[in-house]
Amino acid sequence: MTIVYVIEKMSGIGGMERIFADKINWLCKQNGIELTLLLVWKDAHPIKYPIDERVNIVKLEVPYVKGGLFYPLALYRYNQFVKKTKQDITVLCWVMGAFLGAYGHHVGKTIYESHLATTMMKHQWLINKMQYHVDTVVTLTTHDAMNFNKAPNVQVIPNFTLLNPALTPSYESRHCVALGRFVYQKDYPRMIAIWKKVTESHPDWILDIWGDGADRPIIEQCIKEAQLDDKVVLHGNTQEVAKAYTSGSIYLMTSRMEGSPLVLIEAMTCGLPVVAFNCPYGPQDVIQHEKTGYLIPYDNDKAYIEALSALMDNIDLRKQMGNAAKTVVSQYSCETIMQKWMNLFQELSQ
Repeated sequence: MTIVYVIEKMSGIGGMERIFADKINWLCKQNGIELTLLLVWKDAHPIKYPIDERVNIVKLEVPYVKGGLFYPLALYRYNQFVKKTKQDITVLCWVMGAFLGAYGHHVGKTIYESHLATTMMKHQWLINKMQYHVDTVVTLTTHDAMNFNKAPNVQVIPNFTLLNPALTPSYESRHCVALGRFVYQKDYPRMIAIWKKVTESHPDWILDIWGDGADRPIIEQCIKEAQLDDKVVLHGNTQEVAKAYTSGSIYLMTSRMEGSPLVLIEAMTCGLPVVAFNCPYGPQDVIQHEKTGYLIPYDNDKAYIEALSALMDNIDLRKQMGNAAKTVVSQYSCETIMQKWMNLFQELSQ
């Protein structure tokens, strides 16, 4: 079976790039599967996550220019690739994947993989048109699946985690943890505003944030204006994510939107209770409210502060919820999730 994964680029450090790399590496080790990773954008930066040497990496080298002028060139180079190679199954994602799914020439079966809250993505007309032309849409959550009512087949397959941490958190730790790109979607300014309120009654607690991105200057300014330089620490990117998670005793998320939030799954795997807003769509699929953490109404900062304060005040509650989180999140193991993908590939290839 020959499988082609089409993604815009793999030079970013984020959950989508990491899960793509992990899936591709797992699949290429299975008998009878040949993997190709097709990268669309011209990108001088290296691939950030390791890719198995058995994976064939092809670059379309399409230069990104404003105004959508890249679309015809991307379509031409993609169609040329299809003509010259064999594909039993093609997996497409993101906006460019929707475009190529809608207008590209395909051999074999096609899957569109939705990685974010679809209703909040740009170019909705492309998302809608693509549904008529692919064989299957795979979403990360049941709620996102409802947005694809024109597709012939829709399946829900969440993300998985490869983390099997040897470390466990110290629930005595007075540190909260957050990981993720410094972008609008993650809404770190809101997290910092909440932290400002929380530290008024918990002055000995520290917020550790791992990540980087275009919004770093905005976040640094928020910290400065809130006078939290000694209460919020920006650590930058890290490859030792288990060590980062287990350095604290509570995990925080304030995202505006998510797909299947890999960081929540990883934090819970590491034994952290989590506090997150009920944004579209992922946290509600992962968090069991008041058992593994707190799922807070999106417009209620006061409820978020109260829930977080309750955890900060009670070490036994942190430990209880953290242990429950580890048990619940076992359903997101690599073998469990990838078997669902294998079942889909075999179903489509019949």
